[in-house]
Amino acid sequence: MTPRLTSFAPQFLVDDLARSIAYYQRLGFTFGAPWEGCYAIGARDGLELHLKEAPQSDAERQHRREQEHLDAAAGVDGIEAFYVETWLRTRGIVSP
Repeated sequence: MTPRLTSFAPQFLVDDLARSIAYYQRLGFTFGAPWEGCYAIGARDGLELHLKEAPQSDAERQHRREQEHLDAAAGVDGIEAFYVETWLRTRGIVSP
């Protein structure tokens, strides 16, 4: 049997865990209670998203914005419908 990847769980470092949870909830993720107030796992459509509160300095944040560092990418069946759903939930797609 050939191994097959069946899930992907990126971990994002965030400045504000509560604010980040609220954002991803608008995108359809559900979250359990955060661990020790600094780590949470969200789920949607069988995928997981891990959030870890780790505030960055202003210099680190600026460098990542200027270099357009990407955190993760996902494949989506029905990308057009997903775009419309995301737009309706957030009123826009935001790029840092």
